[in-house]
Amino acid sequence: MKNLNKKNFNYSNANAVEPKKLMRLSSYAFGRKLFILIVSLVFSLKYGICQQNTPVKKGNFGLAVSSIIDADGYGTQLLPSLYYKRNRNTYFIAPIVQKQKSNVSGLQFNYEYTLVSESEGYSKRLELFCFATGLYQNNALMGKRALLVESMANPEFSENICQIHFKSVEAYAGFGLRIKLFKTAKWVNSLGAGGYTSFNFPCHLYYANHNFGMILKTGFAIDFK
Repeated sequence: MKNLNKKNFNYSNANAVEPKKLMRLSSYAFGRKLFILIVSLVFSLKYGICQQNTPVKKGNFGLAVSSIIDADGYGTQLLPSLYYKRNRNTYFIAPIVQKQKSNVSGLQFNYEYTLVSESEGYSKRLELFCFATGLYQNNALMGKRALLVESMANPEFSENICQIHFKSVEAYAGFGLRIKLFKTAKWVNSLGAGGYTSFNFPCHLYYANHNFGMILKTGFAIDFK
C-alpha cells in the first residue's frame, strides 16, 4: 500500500508539474512572438514616416574641419574631412592630425544620421543627429596631459616616452547638434562614448593599453550645392 500510494503521489506530481512547464513554454513563445511583432511594427512605422517626410534628394559633397578630444590620451586632434550627404545619411573620411607637433597619426571614418532636420517641426536652424565613428591610429604620440601623468607615475621612463609611437583602434557613438550659420555653413557639435585598444604596447607604462571614455567634437561644415 505504501509503495502504491508513493507511485500514485509521484504520478500526480508529475501530472501537476507538466502543465506548468507547458504553460511556461507557451507563454515564453507567445512573448517572443509578441516582441518580434512589436519590433517589426516599430521599424515599419519608422520606415514609413521616413519615406513620407524625407523626399528623395540628390547627394552632395562637402568639407568639414573639426577638433576632437577623446579617451585615447593623444591630446587634441584635428580632422579635415571630406563628406558625402544624401537625404538623412552623411559619410565622412578624414586624416587625423594631432595638434601636438602637427603629427599625422591615422584615419577616421564617421557616419551621421539626421534625426530631426531644420525643416521639421519647430526646428528652423537646428538639426539633431546620431553618429558612429571609428578611428585607426597608426603613428600616434602621447598627449601633453598623458605625458605629465606618465612622468609622475614612471619618472625613470620619462626621458623617451615622448618619442614612443602608438597604434590603436577606437570606436565611439553618440548624439550631436548642427547649427545653421549661413546658407551652406553649419557649426557642428557632438558628444559620445566609447573606447580604444592599443597594439604593440610597452608593458612598463602607467598609461593603459585599453580604456573607455567620452569623445567631444566641435567644428564647421560647408556643403557644396
